[in-house]
Amino acid sequence: MLYMKNILLPAMLLLSASLYAQKDFTVRLWPDGAPLSNGLTGPEEGWDCLWVRNISDPDMRVFLPEKSNGMAVLVCPGGGYEFLAMNHEGLDMVPWFNEQGITMILLKYRMPNGHSEIPLSDAAQAMRLTRMNARSEERRVGKEC
Repeated sequence: MLYMKNILLPAMLLLSASLYAQKDFTVRLWPDGAPLSNGLTGPEEGWDCLWVRNISDPDMRVFLPEKSNGMAVLVCPGGGYEFLAMNHEGLDMVPWFNEQGITMILLKYRMPNGHSEIPLSDAAQAMRLTRMNARSEERRVGKEC
């Protein structure tokens, strides 16, 4: 039994470390404040990265693969405009995309709260930022023939 613990514990630690070794960072969509308001104020609510709601400062979390193939996907998790299902409609897909060499971008957008243009404006801004940074990365690295 002691032998099994000596092997199993290090193996589990290595596995958990590799799962959390992904390179990720967060980018605020509107650093100077969003141009439109949905009227929601107060603290953001969430539960253990499974869902989030009452978002007033939207952002996108970028998950970079170890070896990129130059592609990226912007994921907008659902939740019936009540909350965002961040885990099973977002975070759960990161390992698969990254294994394919694809950068995954998870959008945390604002709910409409009677203003249908709010989520769309956040998604459009996320796409603008993604394209703008992809172009600058392309210029910096250069294309291979």
